[in-house]
Formats: sequence, structure tokens, C-alpha cells
Amino acid sequence: MTVRLYVSTDSAGVQRVGGAEVSWSLPSGASPGAVTTPPPGSSLLLRDTTALLDELGERIYVVEAVEAVGAVGAVGGPVPSPGTVRSGVLEASAARILSETAWNTEAAARFALDCAEHVLGDAADAVLPGGETLGEVVRDARSVLERSSPAAEERLGTLALLWAVRRLRRHGAQLGDLAFGTFAEDRQADLDALDDPAWTTVATARDAVLGAVEALRHVALPRHVAAEEATYDAGAGRDDTPATPSAPIVTPWGTVTFGAEHHRGFEPAWVAARDTATRARDAARDRGGDKAESAERSFQAGRLEQLLARTSG
Repeated sequence: MTVRLYVSTDSAGVQRVGGAEVSWSLPSGASPGAVTTPPPGSSLLLRDTTALLDELGERIYVVEAVEAVGAVGAVGGPVPSPGTVRSGVLEASAARILSETAWNTEAAARFALDCAEHVLGDAADAVLPGGETLGEVVRDARSVLERSSPAAEERLGTLALLWAVRRLRRHGAQLGDLAFGTFAEDRQADLDALDDPAWTTVATARDAVLGAVEALRHVALPRHVAAEEATYDAGAGRDDTPATPSAPIVTPWGTVTFGAEHHRGFEPAWVAARDTATRARDAARDRGGDKAESAERSFQAGRLEQLLARTSG
């Protein structure tokens, strides 16, 4: 069976496979990239959408194998021809990138929301600290993505910051930031409420929803920067004077500084999307066992395939 294969990389086109780094030749316009080979002793790993779920990266490209080695996980049998894949991953000794998909922060947020919404079920009625239900959070998130509700952005911004602090605390990381340290102290009751045993039956569904909100944060913050830049252009115009960073701009999703755009990233949007998909599969397994988890993975792979097919060049 011939399937479309992908590779995920960082913004410079570097793929990390184990301890090795593969620098892919990137496409130029409508022309594919040059043939890429791996470092000595390693192989190129090309993935279908099912395997890609665990390897979502900053950039996602459509690739083809030029010289196939075999399918990861396959035992015995003939060496697959280029474009044929088993176990979701094709090992190749040479391949090239055909085109880039439009995978970006907004696509990652949309995928995360799809995963969270699909797995909710009865957990949609569970109430978060503050009174919102998980179902309402997803609806708010959709409205923010569609730019239809400033009030929803305010509510979700608080949840995203809360979730970021909780994740740092859970991982034992040092905040190292006075503002977020204060925020964590102020929100201690909410953090404790999220750990309440009463949440046990919906914990992974909750985590999936809040992970999706975290992915959405990376869409909302640049919008604030763009809006501030538009205001600056209209009011002051442009000259050759180097830009001077302004005072920090406080938004519901964090703080940005115009002229030196920066925000606390914690985890990139694609990492949040990948974690959301994992949490959604965990929630499905908790609810219905291995078959339910497999069905959830199939749904996610199909949704990702649709997204990449719609956005690929």
C-alpha cells in the first residue's frame, strides 16, 4: 500500500533521530529538495500520520524515499519498495522532501482542540475551578481560534497560565520568574483543586482540554503583538531609527514586549498538540481499554491526514 510519508523538523530543517541530527535539503518554490542522506551509521525515518502523532515538530514536510531499507518493527520478508510502509515508519538510506505543509501554531492548536473535543464524552460536564465545564472551555477555545469572542480569550488566558504553572510544578521545574512565582502563590487553591481525587475519573480528559488551551496560547499571543504593531505603524509611521523595545504589554495569555517580541513559551504549540493527543488517547484507554485507545489513535491520524492534505503545498 502506497501512503504519503512525512518528516518533522525544526525551523532550520533539522530532524533529530536518536542522538543523530539529519539536515534535510529543503524545497525551493515548487521544486523538491535535493536528495538527503543520513549521517554514517544511521537512517532516515519517514512516517505516516499514525506514527507522526508521536513526532509532531515545528515543521512538517511531505517526503519520498529514494532508497528504502526496511520498515521499523518489521521482521523478515522482502525489503519494501520506496513509498511502501509497514508499522507506520519507513527506514530509508536516501530520501527527499517534496513539499512543506502549512503546519504552524494555528494548525497545531486546531489539531489539539479536535483531539480534546473528540475524547471528552461525559467528561464535558466536569467543572473546572472557576466554574467552567470542560465542554465550555473547548467552545471558548474554538471561538478564540475563530476570533469571535474577546471574553472567551480572557477566560482561557487564565486557564492557560494556570496550566503552565501546574505543569512546571508537577515536573519539579524552578519557576525562576517572580511574576509567575506570585501567580502560582495566588492560584494555589486552584492548583490544589485540579489535583483533587474527585477528578480521578476525568483527569486525562481534563489534561487533554487544558493542553489544547495551552497550544492555543501560542496563537493568541502573536495576535496581540500584531495588533500593537499595527497601532504603532498607524500612529508613528516608520523611519530609519532602530526600534526601541516598549514597556511590556500585559495580555490574558502572558506578557509581550513590542520591539523585542518575546513571551514565555514553556512548551511550543506543537509540543502542546502532541501532548494533547497523547492525553486524549490515555483518556480513551481509561474509558474503554486498548481497543478504545486504538480507535482514538486512528481518529487522530485521520484528522491529521486531513489537516496536512488540506494545507500541504
